[in-house]
Amino acid sequence: MGWTFTEIVNAFQGYIKGSKYIDVCHTKFGYVILHYDPAAGDFAYIPEVIETPEELLQCLKEEIVMDVLQDTEHDLEDATEAELTEIEAMTEKYMTILEGMKPAV
Repeated sequence: MGWTFTEIVNAFQGYIKGSKYIDVCHTKFGYVILHYDPAAGDFAYIPEVIETPEELLQCLKEEIVMDVLQDTEHDLEDATEAELTEIEAMTEKYMTILEGMKPAV
């Protein structure tokens, strides 16, 4: 479904505000995700302009995966069943909010 930037940011606002590692900002160039490393007190990556709402949604889903797996040596391919369940539950929470923003057709 074709979401807007605003819908995605609004749906994931609880996740974004609760994260110690990311922020999503609207700039005059477009939307960017800032990746912050609290241990270093600096940004972990150079911000890139996000071109489409779909790209923003994918980035946020990937952030959830990274949050769940951050203290493990796992990546998504070798995540445990419990980790996959947590990723799915967190993602579903925000996708349910997002899906509720579109009026029924």
